[in-house]
Amino acid sequence: MQNKFALTLAATLSLALVGCGGGGGGSSTQAPTTPPVATNPTPTPTVLAASTQAAATPTYLAGSEQMTAFTALTAFRAAMALPPVNQSTKIDMAAQAHSDYIANNVGVTSVHEETAGKPGFTGVTVKERLLAASYVATNAGEVIGWTGEMAVASEAIEGLSATVYHRVIMMREDWTDVGIAPPVNNPGRPAYIDFGIASVQQNVAGDYVGVYPANGQTAVGLTHAPEDPNPFADIDGTAASFCAKTSFPISVMTQRSTKLAVSNFTVTEAGQTTPLNVRLVTSDSDKSGFVPQNVAFIVGKAPFKPSTKYNVTFTGTATGLATGAANGVLNISKSWSFTTNTKDYRCQ
Repeated sequence: MQNKFALTLAATLSLALVGCGGGGGGSSTQAPTTPPVATNPTPTPTVLAASTQAAATPTYLAGSEQMTAFTALTAFRAAMALPPVNQSTKIDMAAQAHSDYIANNVGVTSVHEETAGKPGFTGVTVKERLLAASYVATNAGEVIGWTGEMAVASEAIEGLSATVYHRVIMMREDWTDVGIAPPVNNPGRPAYIDFGIASVQQNVAGDYVGVYPANGQTAVGLTHAPEDPNPFADIDGTAASFCAKTSFPISVMTQRSTKLAVSNFTVTEAGQTTPLNVRLVTSDSDKSGFVPQNVAFIVGKAPFKPSTKYNVTFTGTATGLATGAANGVLNISKSWSFTTNTKDYRCQ
């Protein structure tokens, strides 16, 4: 989409270079000619329009673990004004087959890949596994979330959204389809959520800015959920260290073709003036390469307080032709607030 827009601009500039000049007559004295004057008018920037699909009603049984997970995922994306992802029964099959493979092959080295020859093998990568289920994906991704003692799949979505690396996968704007394998009432067996794009991907508008937690959101978690790999060099990656030395992550995202630059990103407890001590995580600071260029996070170095309102401020720029802004630079200034939950269920 960005390349097509750039070609349109180039064509406009080429046409503007056509000039006109005068010529001499039959006289021996030739009148001076006026050389062509090249003009380069500044093209009017155009904001990339959103291209999204309509939400389809899932066929999951009411009250099922798949339905609760799908509902939680839909609510998460809606809070950021992201396009909907729709259920794919083919991706459901692929996710369930991979869940069964992991359960039947104890001691596997990777929960996201399979090894040919092992029982239940359907494909090494998630894209290959989707193809085995007759879903031809142009792109694919997977997140795996463990649940609490009740093995409720919606808990897996809540935990995944309380991370840096796994959240960026769930909030990609271009996913069109999703499939879910539930934890089947077994706390030791996680929920598998697989994403795919079958043909035409979705996109938000070029001047899109999404935040999470959203403005006015309540019952926000107190800490970053344990995550592998560990995004932070200053903690050891254990559940105890996440519980003691992190807050719930706060993110800002722009359209995927843009580059987000942060000038100021703070969170302050309501009634206080001093911002909390936080870590800033961007594509420039994240050495793993998991954080894309259009996303920025802050994560506190201590848990949020329960039942407390927090105020967030962000200033920065999104750079790219899609924004439609002058010189491709969109200035961003946002302030919003959210309120935390009464307790942190992961750290009891």
